[in-house]
Amino acid sequence: MKDSYSYSYKAADLSGTIYTGIRTGSKEEIMRELREEGLFLLKIIKVKDKKSFLSKRIKKSEIMTFTRQLAELLNSGLQINQVLGLTAELLGKTNLAQSVQGIKKKVQEGTSFSQALENYEPIFGNIYINLVRAGEKAGLLPQILKRLASTLEEEIELKREITSSLIYPTLVTLVSFIATFVMLRVVVPSFAELFTRSGQELPTITRFILSFSEKIPYFGLAFIIFCIGFGLWFFTSYQSKAGKLAWDRFRFTLPLIGPISLRLNLARFARTLSLMLQSGVQLLEGLSILKGTMTNMVLTDLLAEAEIEVRKGGSLARCFAKHQELPILVRQMVGVGEEAGNLDQMLAHLAHFYEQETRAEIKNLVSLLGPILILMLTGLVFLIAIAVLLPIINVPFFN
Repeated sequence: MKDSYSYSYKAADLSGTIYTGIRTGSKEEIMRELREEGLFLLKIIKVKDKKSFLSKRIKKSEIMTFTRQLAELLNSGLQINQVLGLTAELLGKTNLAQSVQGIKKKVQEGTSFSQALENYEPIFGNIYINLVRAGEKAGLLPQILKRLASTLEEEIELKREITSSLIYPTLVTLVSFIATFVMLRVVVPSFAELFTRSGQELPTITRFILSFSEKIPYFGLAFIIFCIGFGLWFFTSYQSKAGKLAWDRFRFTLPLIGPISLRLNLARFARTLSLMLQSGVQLLEGLSILKGTMTNMVLTDLLAEAEIEVRKGGSLARCFAKHQELPILVRQMVGVGEEAGNLDQMLAHLAHFYEQETRAEIKNLVSLLGPILILMLTGLVFLIAIAVLLPIINVPFFN
Protein backbone atom coordinates (compact mmCIF):
# COMPACT_ATOMS: atom_id res chain seq x y z
CA MET A 1 0.00 0.00 0.00
CA LYS A 2 1.35 3.41 -0.98
CA ASP A 3 1.93 6.10 1.63
CA SER A 4 -0.78 8.72 1.91
CA TYR A 5 0.18 12.40 1.89
CA SER A 6 -1.50 15.72 1.24
CA TYR A 7 -0.83 17.30 -2.16
CA SER A 8 -1.71 20.71 -3.53
CA TYR A 9 -2.55 20.59 -7.21
CA LYS A 10 -3.26 22.82 -10.17
CA ALA A 11 -5.34 21.39 -13.01
CA ALA A 12 -7.41 22.53 -15.99
CA ASP A 13 -10.42 21.24 -17.88
CA LEU A 14 -11.01 21.26 -21.65
CA SER A 15 -12.38 24.81 -21.55
CA GLY A 16 -9.17 26.06 -19.95
CA THR A 17 -10.69 26.74 -16.52
CA ILE A 18 -8.04 26.42 -13.80
CA TYR A 19 -8.72 24.46 -10.60
CA THR A 20 -6.56 24.41 -7.50
CA GLY A 21 -7.00 22.50 -4.27
CA ILE A 22 -5.57 19.91 -1.93
CA ARG A 23 -6.19 16.18 -1.69
CA THR A 24 -5.00 13.37 0.54
CA GLY A 25 -3.69 10.08 -0.84
CA SER A 26 -0.80 8.83 -2.91
CA LYS A 27 0.39 10.96 -5.80
CA GLU A 28 -0.69 8.32 -8.31
CA GLU A 29 -4.20 8.06 -6.79
CA ILE A 30 -4.73 11.81 -6.93
CA MET A 31 -3.52 12.00 -10.52
CA ARG A 32 -5.92 9.18 -11.47
CA GLU A 33 -8.85 10.89 -9.68
CA LEU A 34 -8.21 14.13 -11.53
CA ARG A 35 -8.09 12.31 -14.88
CA GLU A 36 -11.39 10.56 -14.11
CA GLU A 37 -12.94 13.98 -13.38
CA GLY A 38 -11.84 15.23 -16.80
CA LEU A 39 -9.03 17.42 -15.51
CA PHE A 40 -5.51 17.73 -16.88
CA LEU A 41 -2.86 18.00 -14.18
CA LEU A 42 -0.58 21.02 -14.49
CA LYS A 43 1.23 20.93 -11.16
CA ILE A 44 1.22 18.80 -8.01
CA ILE A 45 3.26 19.43 -4.83
CA LYS A 46 3.33 17.67 -1.48
CA VAL A 47 2.39 20.16 1.25
CA LYS A 48 3.29 20.14 4.93
CA ASP A 49 0.82 22.67 6.32
CA LYS A 50 -2.58 21.85 4.81
CA LYS A 51 -4.47 24.30 6.98
CA SER A 52 -2.59 27.42 5.93
CA PHE A 53 -2.79 26.36 2.26
CA LEU A 54 -6.54 25.91 2.22
CA SER A 55 -7.69 28.63 4.59
CA LYS A 56 -6.88 31.29 1.97
CA ARG A 57 -8.78 29.51 -0.80
CA ILE A 58 -12.11 28.44 0.65
CA LYS A 59 -14.21 30.95 2.58
CA LYS A 60 -16.40 30.10 5.54
CA SER A 61 -19.38 31.49 3.60
CA GLU A 62 -18.83 28.78 0.97
CA ILE A 63 -18.82 26.11 3.67
CA MET A 64 -22.04 27.59 5.09
CA THR A 65 -23.77 27.56 1.68
CA PHE A 66 -22.62 23.99 1.03
CA THR A 67 -23.88 22.85 4.45
CA ARG A 68 -27.28 24.47 3.99
CA GLN A 69 -27.66 22.92 0.55
CA LEU A 70 -26.74 19.51 1.99
CA ALA A 71 -29.37 19.83 4.72
CA GLU A 72 -32.14 20.85 2.32
CA LEU A 73 -31.37 18.15 -0.24
CA LEU A 74 -31.07 15.40 2.39
CA ASN A 75 -34.43 16.47 3.81
CA SER A 76 -35.96 15.90 0.37
CA GLY A 77 -35.10 12.19 0.63
CA LEU A 78 -32.07 11.98 -1.65
CA GLN A 79 -29.09 9.75 -0.83
CA ILE A 80 -25.86 11.33 0.35
CA ASN A 81 -23.91 10.49 -2.84
CA GLN A 82 -26.67 12.06 -4.97
CA VAL A 83 -26.71 15.12 -2.73
CA LEU A 84 -22.94 15.54 -2.96
CA GLY A 85 -23.11 15.38 -6.75
CA LEU A 86 -25.84 18.02 -6.87
CA THR A 87 -24.08 20.36 -4.42
CA ALA A 88 -20.85 20.08 -6.42
CA GLU A 89 -22.78 21.25 -9.49
CA LEU A 90 -24.47 24.05 -7.54
CA LEU A 91 -21.12 25.30 -6.24
CA GLY A 92 -19.90 25.76 -9.80
CA LYS A 93 -16.25 25.85 -10.79
CA THR A 94 -14.78 26.47 -7.34
CA ASN A 95 -12.11 24.82 -5.22
CA LEU A 96 -14.78 23.65 -2.80
CA ALA A 97 -16.69 21.98 -5.64
CA GLN A 98 -13.56 20.00 -6.49
CA SER A 99 -13.21 18.92 -2.85
CA VAL A 100 -16.88 17.88 -2.77
CA GLN A 101 -16.30 15.74 -5.87
CA GLY A 102 -13.46 14.03 -4.00
CA ILE A 103 -15.73 13.45 -0.99
CA LYS A 104 -18.42 12.01 -3.26
CA LYS A 105 -15.90 9.59 -4.75
CA LYS A 106 -14.91 8.35 -1.28
CA VAL A 107 -18.59 7.87 -0.33
CA GLN A 108 -19.24 5.92 -3.53
CA GLU A 109 -16.31 3.66 -2.60
CA GLY A 110 -18.14 2.73 0.60
CA THR A 111 -16.82 5.10 3.28
CA SER A 112 -19.20 7.11 5.42
CA PHE A 113 -19.68 10.83 4.85
CA SER A 114 -17.82 11.72 8.07
CA GLN A 115 -14.91 9.43 7.16
CA ALA A 116 -14.69 11.02 3.72
CA LEU A 117 -14.64 14.48 5.34
CA GLU A 118 -11.60 13.46 7.40
CA ASN A 119 -9.50 13.64 4.23
CA TYR A 120 -10.52 17.31 3.99
CA GLU A 121 -10.16 18.23 7.68
CA PRO A 122 -8.26 21.48 6.90
CA ILE A 123 -11.34 22.72 5.02
CA PHE A 124 -14.12 21.67 7.36
CA GLY A 125 -12.41 21.42 10.74
CA ASN A 126 -12.57 18.83 13.49
CA ILE A 127 -15.80 20.16 15.03
CA TYR A 128 -17.67 20.02 11.71
CA ILE A 129 -16.56 16.41 11.10
CA ASN A 130 -17.49 15.26 14.61
CA LEU A 131 -20.93 16.87 14.35
CA VAL A 132 -21.52 15.07 11.05
CA ARG A 133 -20.40 11.80 12.68
CA ALA A 134 -22.83 12.39 15.57
CA GLY A 135 -25.61 13.11 13.07
CA GLU A 136 -24.92 9.88 11.21
CA LYS A 137 -25.00 7.84 14.42
CA ALA A 138 -28.27 9.40 15.60
CA GLY A 139 -29.91 9.36 12.16
CA LEU A 140 -30.35 13.14 12.37
CA LEU A 141 -27.84 14.31 9.79
CA PRO A 142 -30.15 16.80 7.97
CA GLN A 143 -31.21 18.46 11.25
CA ILE A 144 -27.63 18.73 12.52
CA LEU A 145 -26.40 20.11 9.20
CA LYS A 146 -29.16 22.74 9.33
CA ARG A 147 -28.08 23.79 12.86
CA LEU A 148 -24.47 23.83 11.75
CA ALA A 149 -25.28 26.05 8.77
CA SER A 150 -27.17 28.46 11.04
CA THR A 151 -24.22 28.60 13.44
CA LEU A 152 -21.79 29.30 10.60
CA GLU A 153 -24.13 32.01 9.27
CA GLU A 154 -24.27 33.70 12.70
CA GLU A 155 -20.47 33.62 12.97
CA ILE A 156 -20.09 35.12 9.49
CA GLU A 157 -22.68 37.83 10.21
CA LEU A 158 -21.03 38.77 13.51
CA LYS A 159 -17.61 39.01 11.85
CA ARG A 160 -19.10 41.10 9.01
CA GLU A 161 -20.72 43.51 11.48
CA ILE A 162 -17.50 43.94 13.45
CA THR A 163 -15.44 44.49 10.29
CA SER A 164 -17.88 47.04 8.83
CA SER A 165 -17.99 48.88 12.18
CA LEU A 166 -14.21 49.27 12.18
CA ILE A 167 -13.94 50.61 8.61
CA TYR A 168 -14.93 54.20 9.47
CA PRO A 169 -12.55 54.77 12.42
CA THR A 170 -9.76 53.06 10.49
CA LEU A 171 -10.25 55.40 7.52
CA VAL A 172 -10.42 58.46 9.79
CA THR A 173 -7.19 57.37 11.52
CA LEU A 174 -5.45 56.83 8.17
CA VAL A 175 -6.58 60.21 6.83
CA SER A 176 -5.45 61.86 10.08
CA PHE A 177 -1.95 60.41 9.79
CA ILE A 178 -1.62 61.32 6.11
CA ALA A 179 -2.90 64.88 6.63
CA THR A 180 -0.60 65.45 9.61
CA PHE A 181 2.40 64.01 7.76
CA VAL A 182 1.77 66.19 4.66
CA MET A 183 1.42 69.35 6.76
CA LEU A 184 4.55 68.64 8.81
CA ARG A 185 6.75 67.49 5.91
CA VAL A 186 5.41 69.69 3.06
CA VAL A 187 3.58 72.76 4.39
CA VAL A 188 5.71 73.57 7.46
CA PRO A 189 9.14 73.20 5.73
CA SER A 190 7.98 75.58 2.97
CA PHE A 191 7.67 78.30 5.64
CA ALA A 192 10.85 77.36 7.51
CA GLU A 193 13.24 79.11 5.11
CA LEU A 194 10.98 82.15 5.06
CA PHE A 195 11.04 82.35 8.84
CA THR A 196 14.84 81.98 8.87
CA ARG A 197 15.31 84.87 6.42
CA SER A 198 13.08 87.13 8.48
CA GLY A 199 15.58 87.01 11.34
CA GLN A 200 12.89 87.46 13.95
CA GLU A 201 12.56 85.45 17.15
CA LEU A 202 9.93 82.83 16.53
CA PRO A 203 7.20 81.93 19.03
CA THR A 204 7.78 78.83 21.15
CA ILE A 205 5.04 76.85 19.43
CA THR A 206 6.51 77.65 15.99
CA ARG A 207 10.01 76.58 17.05
CA PHE A 208 8.57 73.35 18.46
CA ILE A 209 6.64 72.53 15.26
CA LEU A 210 9.67 73.32 13.06
CA SER A 211 11.94 71.18 15.22
CA PHE A 212 9.43 68.33 15.25
CA SER A 213 9.05 68.56 11.45
CA GLU A 214 12.81 68.24 10.96
CA LYS A 215 13.02 65.21 13.26
CA ILE A 216 10.16 63.22 11.67
CA PRO A 217 12.55 61.05 9.56
CA TYR A 218 14.43 60.11 12.74
CA PHE A 219 11.16 59.36 14.55
CA GLY A 220 10.10 57.22 11.59
CA LEU A 221 13.39 55.32 11.63
CA ALA A 222 13.12 54.77 15.40
CA PHE A 223 9.54 53.53 14.95
CA ILE A 224 10.59 51.07 12.22
CA ILE A 225 13.44 49.75 14.39
CA PHE A 226 11.03 49.39 17.33
CA CYS A 227 8.50 47.50 15.17
CA ILE A 228 11.18 45.14 13.83
CA GLY A 229 12.54 44.53 17.34
CA PHE A 230 9.07 43.98 18.79
CA GLY A 231 8.16 41.69 15.89
CA LEU A 232 11.26 39.55 16.41
CA TRP A 233 10.66 39.39 20.16
CA PHE A 234 7.01 38.53 19.68
CA PHE A 235 7.77 35.88 17.06
CA THR A 236 10.39 34.14 19.21
CA SER A 237 8.37 34.31 22.44
CA TYR A 238 5.12 33.22 20.75
CA GLN A 239 6.73 29.98 19.59
CA SER A 240 6.59 28.54 23.12
CA LYS A 241 3.41 27.54 24.93
CA ALA A 242 4.33 29.77 27.87
CA GLY A 243 4.78 32.73 25.50
CA LYS A 244 1.43 32.12 23.79
CA LEU A 245 -0.31 31.78 27.14
CA ALA A 246 1.23 35.01 28.47
CA TRP A 247 0.29 36.93 25.32
CA ASP A 248 -3.27 35.58 25.22
CA ARG A 249 -3.73 36.41 28.90
CA PHE A 250 -2.39 39.92 28.27
CA ARG A 251 -4.88 40.41 25.41
CA PHE A 252 -7.76 39.93 27.83
CA THR A 253 -6.40 42.69 30.12
CA LEU A 254 -6.11 45.37 27.41
CA PRO A 255 -8.47 48.33 27.94
CA LEU A 256 -11.52 48.38 25.66
CA ILE A 257 -10.20 45.59 23.39
CA GLY A 258 -9.65 43.01 26.16
CA PRO A 259 -13.27 42.67 27.35
CA ILE A 260 -14.53 42.49 23.75
CA SER A 261 -11.99 39.78 22.90
CA LEU A 262 -12.96 37.78 26.01
CA ARG A 263 -16.68 37.98 25.20
CA LEU A 264 -16.13 36.91 21.59
CA ASN A 265 -14.06 33.90 22.67
CA LEU A 266 -16.61 32.92 25.33
CA ALA A 267 -19.47 33.29 22.82
CA ARG A 268 -17.66 31.02 20.35
CA PHE A 269 -16.99 28.45 23.07
CA ALA A 270 -20.59 28.50 24.33
CA ARG A 271 -22.20 28.32 20.89
CA THR A 272 -19.95 25.52 19.64
CA LEU A 273 -20.32 23.37 22.77
CA SER A 274 -24.08 23.99 22.75
CA LEU A 275 -24.29 22.80 19.14
CA MET A 276 -22.30 19.65 19.91
CA LEU A 277 -24.45 18.81 22.94
CA GLN A 278 -27.65 19.37 20.93
CA SER A 279 -26.26 17.05 18.25
CA GLY A 280 -25.74 14.19 20.68
CA VAL A 281 -22.02 14.63 21.39
CA GLN A 282 -21.25 13.83 25.04
CA LEU A 283 -19.88 16.63 27.23
CA LEU A 284 -16.52 14.93 27.76
CA GLU A 285 -16.06 14.32 24.04
CA GLY A 286 -17.19 17.85 23.25
CA LEU A 287 -14.63 19.39 25.61
CA SER A 288 -11.90 17.20 24.13
CA ILE A 289 -12.77 18.32 20.58
CA LEU A 290 -13.28 21.95 21.48
CA LYS A 291 -9.99 22.45 23.34
CA GLY A 292 -8.11 21.68 20.14
CA THR A 293 -9.95 24.33 18.14
CA MET A 294 -9.76 27.35 20.48
CA THR A 295 -7.39 30.06 19.28
CA ASN A 296 -6.76 31.46 22.77
CA MET A 297 -4.41 29.46 25.02
CA VAL A 298 -6.12 30.70 28.20
CA LEU A 299 -9.38 29.06 27.15
CA THR A 300 -7.55 26.02 25.76
CA ASP A 301 -5.99 25.39 29.19
CA LEU A 302 -9.33 26.02 30.87
CA LEU A 303 -11.08 23.43 28.69
CA ALA A 304 -8.26 20.93 29.26
CA GLU A 305 -8.74 21.39 33.01
CA ALA A 306 -12.52 21.07 32.59
CA GLU A 307 -12.05 17.83 30.64
CA ILE A 308 -9.98 16.35 33.48
CA GLU A 309 -12.59 17.46 36.04
CA VAL A 310 -15.48 15.91 34.10
CA ARG A 311 -13.48 12.74 33.45
CA LYS A 312 -13.04 12.36 37.24
CA GLY A 313 -16.80 12.60 37.70
CA GLY A 314 -16.95 16.30 38.50
CA SER A 315 -18.89 19.01 36.74
CA LEU A 316 -18.10 21.82 34.35
CA ALA A 317 -19.51 24.31 36.86
CA ARG A 318 -17.13 23.10 39.59
CA CYS A 319 -14.14 23.66 37.32
CA PHE A 320 -15.34 27.12 36.24
CA ALA A 321 -15.99 28.10 39.88
CA LYS A 322 -12.24 27.86 40.53
CA HIS A 323 -11.57 30.55 37.92
CA GLN A 324 -12.72 33.88 39.30
CA GLU A 325 -11.39 35.63 36.19
CA LEU A 326 -14.35 34.18 34.29
CA PRO A 327 -17.42 36.43 34.26
CA ILE A 328 -19.88 35.46 37.00
CA LEU A 329 -22.62 35.11 34.36
CA VAL A 330 -20.70 32.23 32.72
CA ARG A 331 -20.18 30.43 36.04
CA GLN A 332 -23.81 30.85 37.09
CA MET A 333 -25.44 29.86 33.80
CA VAL A 334 -23.24 26.77 33.40
CA GLY A 335 -24.10 25.74 36.96
CA VAL A 336 -27.83 26.28 36.46
CA GLY A 337 -27.74 24.46 33.11
CA GLU A 338 -26.04 21.39 34.59
CA GLU A 339 -28.42 21.25 37.56
CA ALA A 340 -31.50 21.63 35.34
CA GLY A 341 -30.24 19.21 32.71
CA ASN A 342 -30.41 21.78 29.89
CA LEU A 343 -26.77 22.86 29.60
CA ASP A 344 -27.04 23.04 25.80
CA GLN A 345 -29.84 25.61 26.00
CA MET A 346 -28.08 27.68 28.67
CA LEU A 347 -24.91 27.77 26.58
CA ALA A 348 -26.92 28.87 23.52
CA HIS A 349 -28.48 31.71 25.58
CA LEU A 350 -25.05 32.66 26.90
CA ALA A 351 -23.57 32.80 23.39
CA HIS A 352 -26.47 34.93 22.12
CA PHE A 353 -26.14 37.31 25.08
CA TYR A 354 -22.40 37.84 24.58
CA GLU A 355 -22.76 38.27 20.82
CA GLN A 356 -25.43 40.92 21.29
CA GLU A 357 -23.40 42.62 24.03
CA THR A 358 -20.32 42.64 21.80
CA ARG A 359 -22.29 44.19 18.93
CA ALA A 360 -23.63 46.93 21.22
CA GLU A 361 -20.23 47.63 22.78
CA ILE A 362 -18.47 47.89 19.42
CA LYS A 363 -21.24 50.16 18.11
CA ASN A 364 -20.90 52.45 21.15
CA LEU A 365 -17.10 52.42 20.90
CA VAL A 366 -17.17 53.35 17.22
CA SER A 367 -19.73 56.12 17.81
CA LEU A 368 -17.33 57.65 20.36
CA LEU A 369 -14.12 56.93 18.49
CA GLY A 370 -15.16 58.71 15.28
CA PRO A 371 -15.77 62.16 16.84
CA ILE A 372 -12.67 61.80 19.06
CA LEU A 373 -10.45 61.10 16.06
CA ILE A 374 -11.95 64.02 14.12
CA LEU A 375 -11.41 66.35 17.10
CA MET A 376 -7.80 65.18 17.37
CA LEU A 377 -7.22 65.80 13.66
CA THR A 378 -8.85 69.23 13.91
CA GLY A 379 -6.70 70.05 16.94
CA LEU A 380 -3.49 69.05 15.14
CA VAL A 381 -4.38 71.09 12.05
CA PHE A 382 -5.27 74.08 14.25
CA LEU A 383 -1.97 73.76 16.19
CA ILE A 384 0.10 73.66 12.99
CA ALA A 385 -1.86 76.55 11.48
CA ILE A 386 -1.29 78.68 14.59
CA ALA A 387 2.43 77.84 14.55
CA VAL A 388 2.69 78.96 10.92
CA LEU A 389 0.48 82.05 11.20
CA LEU A 390 1.87 83.59 14.40
CA PRO A 391 5.17 84.78 12.86
CA ILE A 392 3.29 86.14 9.85
CA ILE A 393 0.89 88.08 12.04
CA ASN A 394 3.75 89.51 14.12
CA VAL A 395 5.75 90.73 11.09
CA PRO A 396 4.06 93.51 9.09
CA PHE A 397 6.50 93.18 6.15
CA PHE A 398 7.13 89.52 5.47
CA ASN A 399 8.40 88.87 1.96
